[in-house]
Amino acid sequence: MNALLFVFIVFVLFIGFLIPINSAFAESSDVKSEIEEMNSEVQKKKTQVKELNDRIEHYRQLISQKKIEGASIEDQINLIESQVAKTKVSIEVSEQEIKVIELQVSGLDVRIGEAEARIEHERLLLTSLIRDLHRRQSNSSVLGILLSHDTFSDFFDELYAVVSLQRNLDLSLKNISELKLSLESERQDRENKRIETVSRRLTLESTRRKMEDELMLKDTLLSETMSSELEYRYMLAELKREQNEADSEITSLERTLREKMDLSERLGASSTVLAWPVNPERGLSTIFHDPDYPFRNIFEHPGIDIRAYQGTPIRAVASGVVGRAKNAGMGYSYVLLVHGNNLSSVYGHLSRITVKEDTFVERGELIGYSGGMPGTPGAGQLTTGPHLHFEVRLNGIPVNPMQYLP
Repeated sequence: MNALLFVFIVFVLFIGFLIPINSAFAESSDVKSEIEEMNSEVQKKKTQVKELNDRIEHYRQLISQKKIEGASIEDQINLIESQVAKTKVSIEVSEQEIKVIELQVSGLDVRIGEAEARIEHERLLLTSLIRDLHRRQSNSSVLGILLSHDTFSDFFDELYAVVSLQRNLDLSLKNISELKLSLESERQDRENKRIETVSRRLTLESTRRKMEDELMLKDTLLSETMSSELEYRYMLAELKREQNEADSEITSLERTLREKMDLSERLGASSTVLAWPVNPERGLSTIFHDPDYPFRNIFEHPGIDIRAYQGTPIRAVASGVVGRAKNAGMGYSYVLLVHGNNLSSVYGHLSRITVKEDTFVERGELIGYSGGMPGTPGAGQLTTGPHLHFEVRLNGIPVNPMQYLP
């Protein structure tokens, strides 16, 4: 019996090298070919994106040069046209990047489908192995197998079958475990890609709106100046005067209001986290100190421009006192609110104002309606379309509103 046991051990060690291990991850030739084709297309799209980014850099340098050259009507139109061209290429970049992500998602769909099919195949194989092993379980011992066969040849055949079943059972369990881990990883990767696609589409939509704003500004310049250099310089002077007047008035009024009134008890230590004055879902058209602001050669953009349809309700970002409610007719109309913590907020290009000076407003209270459409009440000089110009000031000095908004 000891000799028989020795024969069995040698046999098990020997067949361990004979039983082939088939990888559960081997891709079919069709799937592999499809994935390779998608990867090739992805690389082509990435190359196109790189070429487009090179063009964007060219336009960026051109825009910088146009800003240096001067501020004639021709220079300004050329500058806007360069910005429009740059924005168009940016749109192309976004479109190509979205296509790249969509191709990657398609590739993941193929791989996920393949993994799911392999898991099902392994599951069926595992079921079959368990059933077969259970059938042989009554004679699973070496002695039982030996006594149930008349010849050593039959004995070794049966023994080989039992050991193969056990080995394949372990392998199938391992394959299923690894396939499930791989499948979960690829599903998460696919979900991340889909989320990224949504984000890129929002960026694309914002870029398209930016181009619309640039084209509107160009049309406004051409229609209001009739390409006259004299008219253009007059409009620039008016824009600068309008901006300086509003800035001086805001600073002076805020200082006077804080000196004359004891605002500390009335306002208290208000939160430094402000509410959005209008839903920002349509994005920003201009940021604080925007390098692409078309009139940066005259003054820095002191706030943010939030895209909003003409006549959108505007609400107080925090509780405060109305320091100024200026209705300038067709000029620049705005509201100044003075808050605690030495903060104040400014709401510009209002088409209609609903609050009165020296009154108290609560956070979220209606203070007016947005404007900004060229040639409408409250818009002022050279606006870029419907939006709310919003400023936050600390001790009277403009600061980046994004530092205070959620």
